[in-house]
Amino acid sequence: MLDEAPGGHERQPSINLIICDSQPIFALGLVQLLRSEAPEFEVAGIAASVDDLLEMTSRLRPDLVMLDARFGIEPARPLFSMSPPVKVILVASADHEMDLADALAAGVCAYLLKEQGISDIVQVLRLVLRDLLVVPAALARSTLHSGTEGLRALDAVERQILAHIAQGETNRDIARALNLSERTVRRRVIHVYDKLHVSDRVDAALYAERHGLRAPTV
Repeated sequence: MLDEAPGGHERQPSINLIICDSQPIFALGLVQLLRSEAPEFEVAGIAASVDDLLEMTSRLRPDLVMLDARFGIEPARPLFSMSPPVKVILVASADHEMDLADALAAGVCAYLLKEQGISDIVQVLRLVLRDLLVVPAALARSTLHSGTEGLRALDAVERQILAHIAQGETNRDIARALNLSERTVRRRVIHVYDKLHVSDRVDAALYAERHGLRAPTV
């Protein structure tokens, strides 16, 4: 039921928001801007660390969380399994680099820059509430390109080897399946690592899984 505002007008229910940022000045400035530009957003709390954020989120159950990208995704993973789910928006400086693909896979709903104007920030918040994924076009294109260029660099045999690695097979298993010598497979596996910029079989297998590459079953 909607609240009754003074004068008999209905007041829209507020949208609760928690800001977690390593720069208190940015967080406090954003609070003031939201009050003047988008009063439907009510900042329920400001957290200076991910630990504080997790405690606040568990207690206050906000609709949205704005998370400083400098804190990273790993410490914040409990946010994505909360019920009801909380929508997480990553906020970063223009000079901050991160793996956008990992962030989106974890459950992040949007990515915005601190340098963006308040009107852009408010628009992102409103789009996220409509269950839309919001990512800057240039960053999305860069992520898509970097995610597939390694796969395109593999030749047909290397793609087969990667698919078998994703199945958890040893070099001996792969050699037998592809009718190659084990020495050849070892050499080819090193080439696969180099082209995908991964360091071991686990990373290579995860890469294959992300791109839907699996060995054919018989």
